[in-house]
Amino acid sequence: MGQTREELRIAEEGQLTDRFSAAITHLGTASPDVKFGGIYALERIMQDSPRDQARVISVLSAYVRTHTGVPAGGFATMEAGESPSPAADVKAVAEVLAARPRGEDGTAKVDWTGADLRGIELGREVAPSGRSPDAVRPSLDFARLIRADLRKATLTGVDLNQASGRGVNLADSRLVDVDLDGADLREGNLARVRLEGTTSLERAQLDDAALDEADLTGIALRDADLRDASLTAADLTDADLSGAILARADLRGAQLYGADLVKANLTRARLSGAEMWQADLSGATLGGADLSDTVMWDVDLTGANLTGANLAGANLGDAKLTRANLTDANLSKATLLGADLTGAILTGANFDGALPVPDEARSAD
Repeated sequence: MGQTREELRIAEEGQLTDRFSAAITHLGTASPDVKFGGIYALERIMQDSPRDQARVISVLSAYVRTHTGVPAGGFATMEAGESPSPAADVKAVAEVLAARPRGEDGTAKVDWTGADLRGIELGREVAPSGRSPDAVRPSLDFARLIRADLRKATLTGVDLNQASGRGVNLADSRLVDVDLDGADLREGNLARVRLEGTTSLERAQLDDAALDEADLTGIALRDADLRDASLTAADLTDADLSGAILARADLRGAQLYGADLVKANLTRARLSGAEMWQADLSGATLGGADLSDTVMWDVDLTGANLTGANLAGANLGDAKLTRANLTDANLSKATLLGADLTGAILTGANFDGALPVPDEARSAD
C-alpha cells in the first residue's frame, strides 16, 4: 500500500512537471490561442499544486515585465482623452496573478517593477454562491510596483496592502474600495486620482508624492506619512488624517471641511487659501505653517502648537484656540469673531488689524 502511494505521488509530480514545462513553452509562442492556453494552464497549476504557486508567480511576473517594459526613451506622454490599455495577454496574466489562491505565495511576490500598465482594469470578481466576496478579492498585497506606470488604471476591490510602489504613477486612476494600508507610495504620482468607497491609506508612505487635485473625500489616512507631499486643491472633505505626518506638505487651496487632523504633524506645511471649516486640529503641530487667508471657521485648535505660524488674513470665526500655543504667530488682519483663546499662549503674537483684537492679546500687551 505504501509503495502504491509513493508511486502515485511520483507520477503526479511528473505530470505537474510536464504540465509546467508545456505551459512555459506555450507562453513563448506567437499564436494568441496557444499563448492564452499557457497562461490558464499555469493558473490551473496554482490551484492544483500550492507548493508550485511561488514558481508560477515568478514566471508570470517576469512575463508582465518583459512584455511591458519601459521604452528606451521613457514612457510616452499621454494626450488628453487618450485611453490606453495593456495587450490582452498581459491583462490576462495580471488577472490570473490578482486572483491567485491566498496564503500560498511563500517568499514570492507579484513583481511589476517598471511595467507599463496604463489603463489596466482589475476588479473584484463576482463571488460564487455561498462564498464571501473577500474570498475572491483580487490580491496584490506585498506586490512590487516600483516605478510602474498605472496611469488611468481602474482598480476595484483590489488588496494592495503593504505593496511596495515607490515612484509608481497612478495619475488619473480610479481606485474603488482598494486597500492600500501600509503601502509604500513614496515619490509616487497620484495627481487627480479618485479614491472611492472604503479605500484605506492608513500608515501608507506617501512622502514627496503628488496628490494634486486628488479626490480623497472621506479617505482614511490615519498615521500616513505625507511629508513633503503635494496636495494642492485636493479634496479631503471628512478625511481622517489623525496622527498623519504632513510636515512641509503643500495643501494650498485644499478642501478640508470636517477633516480629522487630531495630533497631525503640519510643521511648516503650506495651507494658504485652504478651506478647513469645522476641521478638528486639536493637539496638532503647526509650527511655522503658512495658514494665511485660510478659512478656519469653527475649527478646533485646542492645545495645538502654532508657534511662528502665519495666520495673516485667516478666518478663525468661532474657532476653539483654548490652550493653543500662538507664540510669535502672525494673526494680522485675521478674523477672530467668537474665537475662544482661553488659556492660549500669545507671547510675541501679532494681532495688527485683527478683528476683533482678543482681550487676552490686550492683556499680554
